[in-house]
Amino acid sequence: MNKHKLNIIIISLLPVFFYFFVKWLVTNNPHSICLFKFITGHECWGCGMTRAFNALFGMQFSKAYEYNPRIIIVAPLMVGIWLQTLIKAIKTPKKQYINVESIKK
Repeated sequence: MNKHKLNIIIISLLPVFFYFFVKWLVTNNPHSICLFKFITGHECWGCGMTRAFNALFGMQFSKAYEYNPRIIIVAPLMVGIWLQTLIKAIKTPKKQYINVESIKK
């Protein structure tokens, strides 16, 4: 398998990895993972985002909004960036990949 196809496969599978990582974090971690909250004791703007994504994956839109209202901005933005990256990877010709051997010479 060449690098181009492998790159497309990895980018295509990123949402699947993200889904399982969020599920694992919410299920197996009873404490907050926010470094800001750990240091200061106060919630940051992103606090609750992991739980919001978990609720979003379960189609619980109002609960996701309750966890963090910024989910209505972050989720579509993440999908858009992922799609843009996937399309760019698909459209990139194989010739544009840098050959490590040519750099070493």
